[in-house]
Amino acid sequence: MAKEGGIPLGEWSGSSATRELHETIKQFNEKTEKQTQEMVRLTKVIAWLTFVMFVAVIVQIVLAVKAMPG
Repeated sequence: MAKEGGIPLGEWSGSSATRELHETIKQFNEKTEKQTQEMVRLTKVIAWLTFVMFVAVIVQIVLAVKAMPG
């Protein structure tokens, strides 16, 4: 009768560790993708706000020029 014990085959061959590593990489990539999408959204919001501020400055300049006596 053979004695059971020692290192399980999955641990000895590294297949369990490999599966865990693949799962960890998959989760990391999913989180990174979500973070990238959020950063793109925030970048678009910042660009839009910058454009609004630029238009506001142009309007102020036009109003100031029109108000000048001349």
